[in-house]
Amino acid sequence: MHRILVGTAGPAHFPNFQYVIGNLETRHAVVVDPAWDSESIARRIQLEGWSLQAVVLTHSHSDHVNGVAELVGLLPAPVYMSGDEATFYGFDEPGMVHCRDGETLKAGSIGVGVMQTPGHTVGSCCFLVGDTLFAGDTLFPEGIGFTHFEGGSASDLYDSVRRLDHEISDDTRVHSGHRYRRGPGLTFAELRRLNVYFHLSSRKEFVEFANRRTVATSHDRLLAKTSTTLPDVHRLTWGDGGFLGA
Repeated sequence: MHRILVGTAGPAHFPNFQYVIGNLETRHAVVVDPAWDSESIARRIQLEGWSLQAVVLTHSHSDHVNGVAELVGLLPAPVYMSGDEATFYGFDEPGMVHCRDGETLKAGSIGVGVMQTPGHTVGSCCFLVGDTLFAGDTLFPEGIGFTHFEGGSASDLYDSVRRLDHEISDDTRVHSGHRYRRGPGLTFAELRRLNVYFHLSSRKEFVEFANRRTVATSHDRLLAKTSTTLPDVHRLTWGDGGFLGA
């Protein structure tokens, strides 16, 4: 059986989720997107008596990866990111391993399925562990990740969302990289019902809605706010994400 710990840290107006997945029998652990407070992540892993086997990164944006170097300095482990993502953005860290769509990473006793879901970035990935999908900024209960960053593409994200819709089962739990209103852990069926992007019938509608002026404006405001409030970073707090099914 696996347990999920949900860490929240980062800028007060838009904090990040980072996840620790622990196998309760083997004591092996995987971390998804460590950022902002890696010392607290390492301390919690040690407190649980777990052994870090891998760090997996959904994409290369700083708010998802700025704790990687510190974490693997404290608890050495391989770091996995899509090869397309790492190459395009020039991302590299000690212990870096490029992963591919469709492969299953062996993180000790924990299997991590890789689904490359481009759109938010060139090589964004979702990771499937048991009955839980770690979606990064590809998908949220209320929408999708911005596609206005370098390498982003609303058309690519249309394909990624459609792929998830076809391949992910209704009872899979979805844990995203941020929250707007609803927190992580909705089933995919619940997310599909709530998320307008699943109800747009064509690529054209999807792309136009994703690229509408209000989204671009929100993106610009978010970046501006981040640049002025970055010192106001919340330290890591923990929540319990429950248990994973096989």
